[in-house]
Amino acid sequence: MENEKRNGIFRKIAIILFLLIFQQSASAAGRFVASMFTYDKRAEYGIFTWVSIHHVVQMLLAIIVIVIVAKVLKLDFGFGIGDRKTGMKHVADFTVIALVFAVVWHVVAHLQGTVRMPNYPLNFFNIAGEFGFQLLLSGPSEEILFRALPIMLLLYSLHESREIRIHKMNISLENIIAALLFALAHISWSLNPLSVSASMFQLVLSFVCGIFYGVAYKESKSVIYPMAMHSIWNVVMVAARYIHIAFLT
Repeated sequence: MENEKRNGIFRKIAIILFLLIFQQSASAAGRFVASMFTYDKRAEYGIFTWVSIHHVVQMLLAIIVIVIVAKVLKLDFGFGIGDRKTGMKHVADFTVIALVFAVVWHVVAHLQGTVRMPNYPLNFFNIAGEFGFQLLLSGPSEEILFRALPIMLLLYSLHESREIRIHKMNISLENIIAALLFALAHISWSLNPLSVSASMFQLVLSFVCGIFYGVAYKESKSVIYPMAMHSIWNVVMVAARYIHIAFLT
């Protein structure tokens, strides 16, 4: 019994380490491939071209692993419609949260004079490209890599979902671990030269959003709805910034 418990702990740690290494490696592979291309003058600011290639690469790598794991372990990673009513409720509720947060955030930023001005021309090409990336790629790529893959692998490792209830949300252990891994992905690091940088606010915000996405994923049994939530959040934040710059600066 004690050996089984010890082996179970080692298995869980091994899966968490695998997820951390794979997620970081997939992102690094995306950076490597994106850096192989040369970009024309209109795309020289890298607002959406470089990051689009990066996200496509990491998404494809995650899908390959998911296809293999799904076949070997007989797991359903939730690429179907799932529970549409529950999923759409999560999307609607989270959209309201995103809108309220964006307004409050930019009111505070305006009062404090801390609005960050873009370092690229605000023309149609740049603005449309950034919205296109945030709407079509940011959510799908990151939710496949940071939500569907880790939550299902962790759920398989844990054998059963252990949940705690906070307000009206049932938050599972695998959801918390996936959200932590998602937050860690927002740390910028380099080996040569060795450097690590991160915004504590961004880490906390990423973790909290990750919890919302994870709850939607578990309850709707589909990754489609957290994809939509993630993309909506990013689109709202980008739109709020542009509106702020256009009318309040």
